[in-house]
Amino acid sequence: MGAIRTPQVSVQSVGGFVMGYGRGGTAPSRGLWLWLVVLTGLWTRTGVAEDAQGIALQLVSGEKKAGQELKVETLLAGSSQKKTKDESTRTLPLAGLSEPSQRLVNAVLQSAALYRRLPTIRTQVDHRVYRFFADHPDVAVSLWRAMGVSKLEMHQTGEFEYEADAKDGTLGVITILRRTPTDCLIHCSGMFQSPVLSKPIQARAVLYVRTSFEVDNNGQQLVTHTADMFVAFPSQTVETVAKAMAPISNKITDKNFEEVSLFLRMMQLAMTQQPGWVEQIASKLEGVMPGRSDTLLEVTAQCYIDEKRRIGEITGVPMTLDQVRPPVAVAPMITMPR
Repeated sequence: MGAIRTPQVSVQSVGGFVMGYGRGGTAPSRGLWLWLVVLTGLWTRTGVAEDAQGIALQLVSGEKKAGQELKVETLLAGSSQKKTKDESTRTLPLAGLSEPSQRLVNAVLQSAALYRRLPTIRTQVDHRVYRFFADHPDVAVSLWRAMGVSKLEMHQTGEFEYEADAKDGTLGVITILRRTPTDCLIHCSGMFQSPVLSKPIQARAVLYVRTSFEVDNNGQQLVTHTADMFVAFPSQTVETVAKAMAPISNKITDKNFEEVSLFLRMMQLAMTQQPGWVEQIASKLEGVMPGRSDTLLEVTAQCYIDEKRRIGEITGVPMTLDQVRPPVAVAPMITMPR
């Protein structure tokens, strides 16, 4: 277990982003990836899962073997029950936070109009792949733009802060309040523009993510993750509407969380089956910190070689030089339709 990191955050420094409502190992940051479901939750259909399925079919030629399917496993369904909310509220790790951070969280908890425990989902993905996107969610968002599945932009503005722009009037900042190798506590607050409302919606939210890592008997790496989210609105009118729409928005958020998990699985397949495609798409990344594309390719190379080595150990066939060479020739650039 790595050391707990509790950034010092002032109320004035926190911008925002509204979550889950609307149209729709030892790396430093575990579970930061999960707040991407917040972003994708702004759309009724993100298209990530469907487009990822199409990409994976092109990446993995021929019949899929066992362990190469683009799928995830839902262990527990999402829930909004009061018992679950009360349990989550009691177990939030607030003790180690700075006083300003505690005030941010408590302000949301005390006035939360919506609560949702997202599904518990397990997927077969190399821990390094998960951790890379957990640490660098801006790269995932840039990949979505490069593939043509989203117009969302995200930029890292500080060690613990990201700004997001959905290009439809929705703006916000996500601030990490705590992160360890297995959990992450995030505060969001901002403005969301909906075509069905005359004015932007202001909201604040807290997201608490938990992640676990394991390896099965065949050496396949698995990741299981879930999250609790609390959303507060300053307007009683908006709160009333949000509660009325909760049954619909909950389903949308749960589905988009699954799609984000499928995206992770798709990138696992791409890195281990067609690293040449990853290399080509990485050259189109925009709006990310310098060096992120190179790090993505380093992770891809590690995962590709280790997967070939793992298969060789199972089959008893030693890994050859030809197997190590990335199959770039069969990985043409893929641009998804908008």
